[in-house]
Amino acid sequence: MRYYLGWVGLLFLPILGLGRSMSHPPGVAMPLADTAKEAHHRFQLIPLPVIFYTPETKIAYGLLGVCLFKTDSTARTSNVDFAIIHTQNAQTVIEPTYTIFTKGEKYLIRGMLLFTKFPELYYGIGPGTTDDEEELISYKSLRAYNRFLRRVKPGWFVGVQQQYFKTFDISRSSDRQLPAQTLIGSLGSVVNGLGVASLVDTRDNIYSPVRGWYADVSFMEYGKLLGSEFGFTNFLFDIRHYRSLTPNTVLAGQFYLNLNLGEVPFKQAATLGGSSLLRGYYNGRYRDNNAVIMQAELRQHLFGRIGGVVFAGVGDVAHKPSEFEVGDLKPTGGAGLRYLISRKEHLNVRFDAAVGNHTHGFYVNISEAF
Repeated sequence: MRYYLGWVGLLFLPILGLGRSMSHPPGVAMPLADTAKEAHHRFQLIPLPVIFYTPETKIAYGLLGVCLFKTDSTARTSNVDFAIIHTQNAQTVIEPTYTIFTKGEKYLIRGMLLFTKFPELYYGIGPGTTDDEEELISYKSLRAYNRFLRRVKPGWFVGVQQQYFKTFDISRSSDRQLPAQTLIGSLGSVVNGLGVASLVDTRDNIYSPVRGWYADVSFMEYGKLLGSEFGFTNFLFDIRHYRSLTPNTVLAGQFYLNLNLGEVPFKQAATLGGSSLLRGYYNGRYRDNNAVIMQAELRQHLFGRIGGVVFAGVGDVAHKPSEFEVGDLKPTGGAGLRYLISRKEHLNVRFDAAVGNHTHGFYVNISEAF
């Protein structure tokens, strides 16, 4: 298998730890003694120029950034993140995301827009694919995902969600003939879905929680009446728990289950790997209709702005939920360092090295994996 580096290389951090303070919104009177303090904490902008290298992109460069703000003093911090990346191979990723808690946390609005022009290694469908099946699939994609949730009690939100996903201009590096059912959407696909979601979020911080629960359970229906070329149903369960063992030590755990029923295009199939789910495996090294992942991480503050972590996990994919086998679970483990770039928001840059079954990866990213 090719050596895979996730976010690799050097992060240029000339402004680490600095947030650009913005003035208080006009027309709102504030006590003079509190004005400077409130202005500093009301809005923070953290831009991060980045350069990295992967075998698929060669040299890549761009801008990562995080915008932090509060709608009022009773709501948790909202954020708008963005990434604009371009590569030596003329590949492009543009991805703004947002999580907004309205005043009093009455509503939670979350979503993302994503445009990619990016090659992806493809190994086929199923848990038993081999490295010999590797090929490069190039494509463009456009994705819009939005949620509108209302609080029903403190920390619990319920509402509706929508996702549009278009994949086009697909080309393969191999002329090998594949059974049609193993590469659904090989000529491109358009899917649009509507659904409902329930989110319990009692975390004390969205970027680096110390305590609390995060339980995201959702249902999405993709159908031709909504403009989809393929019809399928998705169920997603993402359960996380954070516990403070000592003032400087946090234990985090995650259970993730992604289930799909119907005719699922390969770009919407459940996958393992990447910088968040089962680090150490190439994102999409294993894919099928369903995926299950369990992982845990021990986070330790070391000194100053520096922290360290150790983590481990197991996961697998299957065509049907009944086909999951405990003995076939794929393991991963690793360690990493953290650099705190915002003391107020507990926002880290993370550096992780992970080893899986005959594979490994190195990752540099903003915020924790989960």
